[in-house]
Amino acid sequence: MQDSESMLMRRGMRRVPRWWLMPVAVLIVLAGLGITYWAGASSTAGTEPVPPAPGVVPVSATVERRAVAKQVVLSGKVIAGAQSALQASPTEGVDRLVVTAVAKEIGSLVVPGELLAVVSGRPLLILPSSVPLYRDVIHGESGPDVIALQAALATFGFACTTTGTFDVDTQQALGSWYKAAGFEAPTAPAQLPQEDAGKAAPKAASSDVMFRWREFVQIPGNTGTIASLAGPGALLAEDGIVARIRVADDSIVARADVVQSESFAVGAPVTVRAGSTVLDTTVANISGFLEGDSSKNEIPGRDITVAIPPGSPGFPADQSVTVTAGSATAESLAVPLIAIRQDRGIPYLLIEGDDEPRRLEVKVTAQADGWAAIGNVDGLVVGDQVKLQ
Repeated sequence: MQDSESMLMRRGMRRVPRWWLMPVAVLIVLAGLGITYWAGASSTAGTEPVPPAPGVVPVSATVERRAVAKQVVLSGKVIAGAQSALQASPTEGVDRLVVTAVAKEIGSLVVPGELLAVVSGRPLLILPSSVPLYRDVIHGESGPDVIALQAALATFGFACTTTGTFDVDTQQALGSWYKAAGFEAPTAPAQLPQEDAGKAAPKAASSDVMFRWREFVQIPGNTGTIASLAGPGALLAEDGIVARIRVADDSIVARADVVQSESFAVGAPVTVRAGSTVLDTTVANISGFLEGDSSKNEIPGRDITVAIPPGSPGFPADQSVTVTAGSATAESLAVPLIAIRQDRGIPYLLIEGDDEPRRLEVKVTAQADGWAAIGNVDGLVVGDQVKLQ
């Protein structure tokens, strides 16, 4: 009896196989993941960004009026023209150099034959630079300085023959020049006869006109404009400078690199701008190749020198300017370069219309920066729409 009960108990405790539980668990997990994905997709379906529509490529452009030109623009500066100082020299009996009168004003032109100023009561007359000034000349003396003086007097319109000797005719011509300027010519006592040379000279009964070199000044190049001038009453410094004469016009210098310099040529037109001031002028000179200087912010290249016509306002020394190659370009009809079509070498445009585009042959006068300048042609006006290629 006991054996039967023990056997039944062992059978009750035997493990029942559960192989089907594993597949069921996998199915439950997969089902959960599917439900989660579906729920998330449903919640974000209404918030997804709409992809942008592809950009619209333009197929036509508008005819405009604009300046079409490839221009080279340089930065430059106004350079003051060269100047020459005119100095007065004290003559015998003069203690101080004082300007007692002036015959010119700043900015006026000066040339040989004119009176510049009066210093310590004596005139400063302008002689050509060809006359050597190194000595006083009296009657009977000769030399290259006398020859040059005689030629100058004749040029001024005074009767004088080029003899090389400071003779009576030369003295009279020199005296006439002084008189025309409002002064008496300086004189030297007449020389005594040879037999009386050893005697004390009596007071001269007559005097001869002499050439006193200290009463003359000269200008390099014989012409210029007055840059500065001492006024009446001014006590001159030890250097005796009465005036400074500008012997070369102001100019503009701009540095161009090797490629840029090819757009400039001597005599070619350029446009200069200083603020709102515009000047049309020409290239005066192009230098040889110059090394750059980083300390002065100068690039390697060539200096383009531009002339400033005398009297041009708005261009003081050291003024910064821009220099543009060529004259200012006038506006004309213009279209994008890609609108130009060709048929057997003849350029034309397709003009948009209500029906089919119409063909219009044109003349391209310039191209730059993606634009083409069109010469005036019937059938094309500002605002027309042209087809692009």
